[in-house]
Amino acid sequence: MKDQIQLDYQFWSKLDGWTFRDAALLLCGFDPDQAKGTGIRLDGRNHPTKYAEASKVYRILKSAPDLGHNQAHPFAIIEFALKKNLPIPKALFESIRERYCLELNFDARDVNDNLGKEDGPEPEPHPRTKKFLLRLIYVMASRGYGFKLDKPYNDAKEIAEDAERVGLVLDRSAVARYLREAHRLAETGAIAD
Repeated sequence: MKDQIQLDYQFWSKLDGWTFRDAALLLCGFDPDQAKGTGIRLDGRNHPTKYAEASKVYRILKSAPDLGHNQAHPFAIIEFALKKNLPIPKALFESIRERYCLELNFDARDVNDNLGKEDGPEPEPHPRTKKFLLRLIYVMASRGYGFKLDKPYNDAKEIAEDAERVGLVLDRSAVARYLREAHRLAETGAIAD
């Protein structure tokens, strides 16, 4: 993280997608806007020495099969960077964490929030509603995605990636848990009740 300058991490955290080039520069403490138009290519060896770390990070991001082809959501980039122990400026991490918390709180609100009622823990859905949602998950997974629900699932990568393409962040382990629960419901025959 050489040449640390005052970046507007708040701005970058609000974008819904980062190119791998922008992400590599941000992770290494460089302003992607300042590097534009300079002809610096991070995918080769012909770059100024100060961009050597950014070049390595760029190539690691490009090699990730789970991130997409040329860009990914900032949450996915940061999650990947943490897994791979890539550099992350503290201010960038804090900005992304702040956005994540805001979106989490926004998504958790219900109609009562608009009436001035206090936030509380998210209530468990009514059993009939939950059963309906599990039926829906079962149908979508088995017919829409062609999943064989009798096979054990460690993750639900495809569903999580599709959700991200439309701007939703879904935890793969939570999706896998709901798939298992839908399968258990189907096995007992309760899905048809």
